[in-house]
Amino acid sequence: MQQIITALLASVPIVLASQTVFSVHDDLLAFPQYEVVFSDSFISDIEAKSIVEQASAAVPESPRSSDTKSIESRVDDTPQASADNAFDPRHETYELMYLHGEQHLCTIPIVNIPTKNETSKAEARAAEQKELARATNRGWELLQELDGGCLYFVSGWWSYAFCYNNEITQFHQLPPQPGKPLLPPQPDPTTKQFVLGRAKGKGKPSKEDEWEKEIEVSKKKKASEDPPKTELQIKGDTRYLVQKMEGGTTCDLTGKPRRVEVQFHCNPHVTDRIGYIKEVTTCSYLMVVYTPRLCSDVAFQPPKVNKAHSIVCRAVVPEEDIQDRKELKEIESQLEAPQKEKPINVGGVILGAGKWINKEGQRMPIPANFGQEPTGRVVEVIARAKSKLEGGKVEMASDKELAKLDLDPEMVETVKKEVQKMAKEKGWKIEVVDAPGQIREILGIVDGDEDEPEDEEGSQEVFYKDEL
Repeated sequence: MQQIITALLASVPIVLASQTVFSVHDDLLAFPQYEVVFSDSFISDIEAKSIVEQASAAVPESPRSSDTKSIESRVDDTPQASADNAFDPRHETYELMYLHGEQHLCTIPIVNIPTKNETSKAEARAAEQKELARATNRGWELLQELDGGCLYFVSGWWSYAFCYNNEITQFHQLPPQPGKPLLPPQPDPTTKQFVLGRAKGKGKPSKEDEWEKEIEVSKKKKASEDPPKTELQIKGDTRYLVQKMEGGTTCDLTGKPRRVEVQFHCNPHVTDRIGYIKEVTTCSYLMVVYTPRLCSDVAFQPPKVNKAHSIVCRAVVPEEDIQDRKELKEIESQLEAPQKEKPINVGGVILGAGKWINKEGQRMPIPANFGQEPTGRVVEVIARAKSKLEGGKVEMASDKELAKLDLDPEMVETVKKEVQKMAKEKGWKIEVVDAPGQIREILGIVDGDEDEPEDEEGSQEVFYKDEL
């Protein structure tokens, strides 16, 4: 397959996308770009042969030369080939190719060929250096809006303050105080503070190490008032400005002042902020700052993705097999279609059927009898007897009534005998108490117990829990 694609691309006019004006985004040998797309559609051999013959007989217009200034505009203006495009020899060429013994008709877009740039290498190199210098100076101008402000970053124990065009300090901040703003963080006066680097021409070289011991420093000339030196660096498709700051607090491990490299990256989606800071080597640091200010210059913006020209290849099928191929394709599409899952039935309810709650999330209507169910205690008297003075008549629920209450007549008879024994000549009754969320209770109550003091013997009650 690689040989087929190589031969196919070899048939396409290859041109160098040289440009009269240098752009930091251009890869001069990467254009024009092509991609080979194998379409799911097919074409009959008679139709394919006819297209190739007509394309050969037609005299296509020679690609017009254009002295374009951007690769992006050249790519966007070129029509992209498609499997469903009509025959158009002015913008496409056609080739019959073979892949694994199967014939394909490939449609190749005609790309406009720019005029060859005759600029010498020396002039091109000079233009490149000029563009990089312009981008560097412009980037520095855009960053001047940060002058006079500070950015802060917290990483564990340490906090960092980057005051633009001044210095970067490392310190431990005090805990947030109630009623006081979180920014700027306040340094802890009991903890040592370090200067990681100073901007060129700002401040004086430290004459003390981090233990506040005096050290000897060589005399230097007066610092220049020129703007700090920055340079544009490129890493892959990323372009950013770099500022190197030195002259920080002397490191006790290396005996040299601390230093830091600050990278300014374009990020249009955030405000000015410190992305991260890390110690790359002993007392040497790297700080990355994300800012939308650099995005005003195209040199720092991420490059746009250029769409490749599509070379579309369709399978060539004999005319007599076209109908069979269509039926086969239809069967394949049906097999590849997601199968409808069988609904799940739980207790006669179809899950996901939307019978009770529809897909729009509307609530079920409240039943008419909602809230009318008894919520308090329900008491049923299943047996009672009057006192001996009142005749001692005993009333008892029938076995049928007890069965409705799910009570065992023998158990009720046992409770009755115990209550009679406890009541003696007094009246009594047996109650069944149902309370929501509780076990059903059976109470034997003797008349007069509620009016007597609790410490007297007459205040007695037989209590049962019906766990049946």
